[in-house]
This record gives sequence, structure tokens and C-alpha cells, in this order.
Amino acid sequence: MSKKESAAAQATGVMEEPNRKRLVEHVEVTCEAFLGSGTITVGRLDALASGDVVVLESSPADPAEIRINGQTVARGEIITVDDRFAIRITEVG
Repeated sequence: MSKKESAAAQATGVMEEPNRKRLVEHVEVTCEAFLGSGTITVGRLDALASGDVVVLESSPADPAEIRINGQTVARGEIITVDDRFAIRITEVG
């Protein structure tokens, strides 16, 4: 961006898209993979022990959600990469 363009952008408060992206590309956010949810009673929650199973209302065929700071931004299928879980993105937005 030239000095003239920079001054115009500052005056109008509008920045070019590539410059806007550069301002935030280093910002860290929390990324979560959400598999599903289930409902249990407080009594059952209190009694949970290692090895117990909590059933989720979603199917293994349902896509997992990728959430950034609590907002769903993408969906995908769960896969394994070496000895870790990962999500292959199938939908963004």
C-alpha cells in the first residue's frame, strides 16, 4: 500500500483486505472439535467413574463441528493421523 493509499485508508477507516488479514493472522484462538452432546442427571454425573460411558445424541456418521471461540466455523469427519485424532474438513461456513 502506498503512502497515499495508507493515508486514504486511515482517513476513511477502511483497510484493504490483505492488510486487514495481516493484522490478525498472528492472533491465537481456541479451536475445539465438538462431537455431540448428551443429557444425564446430576446424580449420574456425580457417580461417573473411570470406564463409564456417556451416550451422545449424535451418530458416529454425523460430522464433528470445528468451533473457534465457541462458534461453529466448519464441519468434518474424524480421522486418525499417526496416533492422534484429526478432522478432515468437509464444510466451511
